[in-house]
Amino acid sequence: MIKKFIFPAFICAAAILLISCRVPEQRVEKEVITVTVVETVVETVEVEKASPYTYELLRQMAAADNYIGSPASGHRMAFANISADLPYAFLVQESIISEWISAGGAEGDLIIMDNMADREKALENAETVFGGHAEVFIQFFSDAAVNASVGMQAYEAGIYVIGVETPVPGFPVMGVDNYGAGRLAGKWAAGMADPVFGGWENVDRVVYLGSGDKDDKAGLRISGAKAEMVEKFGTEADDGAQGSRAVTEEGVLMSGDGGRAVSNMLEYYPDDENIIVFCLNDSVAEGVYRAALEKDRWDPDRWLIISYGLDERGKELVREGTIDAGIAFFPEMYGDYLVPAALTHIYGNPVPPYIFMESEAITAENIGEYFPE
Repeated sequence: MIKKFIFPAFICAAAILLISCRVPEQRVEKEVITVTVVETVVETVEVEKASPYTYELLRQMAAADNYIGSPASGHRMAFANISADLPYAFLVQESIISEWISAGGAEGDLIIMDNMADREKALENAETVFGGHAEVFIQFFSDAAVNASVGMQAYEAGIYVIGVETPVPGFPVMGVDNYGAGRLAGKWAAGMADPVFGGWENVDRVVYLGSGDKDDKAGLRISGAKAEMVEKFGTEADDGAQGSRAVTEEGVLMSGDGGRAVSNMLEYYPDDENIIVFCLNDSVAEGVYRAALEKDRWDPDRWLIISYGLDERGKELVREGTIDAGIAFFPEMYGDYLVPAALTHIYGNPVPPYIFMESEAITAENIGEYFPE
């Protein structure tokens, strides 16, 4: 409501007439004084206050596991998983469910769908969301073309989307800083050349197992590791340089891929013993280990295996000493970031355009600090 108070400030306008008197041969004229009247208007406007549920505050509540005021209560959210069969993706899903409930949301107000790693299924799930009453849609799918279509539909439907790992155009994205994680892995491996092998000169081979897809963000993990190794050891760590000790195999996404790639490499380099391998994920790392074992070339003191993700199987492999360093992406903590981001939008506050998980190098020596048994 707007109220107006008017305070006239003026001096009465008057015409002062000089008294006419009979002065011989003199005419008295009128002097007119003009006065400007000024009005002062004061307006009182009621302004809607911003919600206190900012992203920063909600993240603090998530970290403390104490959502004051149950901000998710009475709201609806949808999540489409890339594939619930993938251990990593399953942990992401469970963390979202847990965090939603912790924030006061009802299970019935959280729609969970499985994209099943299928383009058509992902589009079908998105249409289901857009035809419903979700306030925020969290989309976990790696196909950029599908996500572009989802982004256009979301805009038309007026539904806010948060992409996981792969962006949905026009909306924020949350996930891993793949290149940064790669640099972290490369730095850790470079630092182990002396204590493990007695120096870089004793390393026989560096193997980079990449995705081979130029549009795959996960491939940046290998690019980052290679950049760090080349920065430390020069062109001998660059597979593209003549005389290099490095080799790259692309299209290595699953355990079987890793096994075939390393099996071929071991046949091509029969005398190699001291070997560093960068694996795209924990599944690939396990395939590498099994191939080396089958070829009777496995020696835990001469192999250095670095992996990314650290799902439940990855943790086991680190504890066993098969994976020497797992770059943890903490999928079990994704909900701590995604649910606060969703609630931030629901309460009308800005969401950061890029939300990155922090990564850590987990080894047999420190895994107990991060993941107590």
